[in-house]
Amino acid sequence: MEQLPETIDYVDANDHVVAQGPRGQAPGAGLHRRAAATILLAQPDGPGRHVLIYQRPSTACVYPGHHDVLIGGSPRAGESYRQAAARELAEELGIHPPLREALRLRTTSPLGPYHLTVHLAELCEPLRPDPREIPRHELLPLARVLAVPPRPFVPTGLDVLRRLFT
Repeated sequence: MEQLPETIDYVDANDHVVAQGPRGQAPGAGLHRRAAATILLAQPDGPGRHVLIYQRPSTACVYPGHHDVLIGGSPRAGESYRQAAARELAEELGIHPPLREALRLRTTSPLGPYHLTVHLAELCEPLRPDPREIPRHELLPLARVLAVPPRPFVPTGLDVLRRLFT
């Protein structure tokens, strides 16, 4: 059975919904997308916070094989940023942590402009990653990632880390 594309909200430069449709229409129509993401943090027994770093799948349409800290995706039509972030964590990592909104910004990717809302969550349950979405992951000291991030790294993920933690 053929799967229909997800319907998402398209927004204007002020993040107001102006249309709904399948993914992939935004750049051609001059519209913006929305994205919801979460950064997972862990406080180890030793000094310093750790952050979950993962490698994007080699089949990803944007930044294949790159490292990132932003776990998430596009909210579905009518879905809030928080709802989308929680759904993505459940789908990609099998977890349900409490989320705290930390940052909203307008940015761009190779797919065009979008509005990004970033949440923070404490890693307090075992991960069950979907290997199609997260083929590799590890906890690294946040200070190390900020100083010398693994290469290649998704530019927006590194920008968000620096905005929130430096």
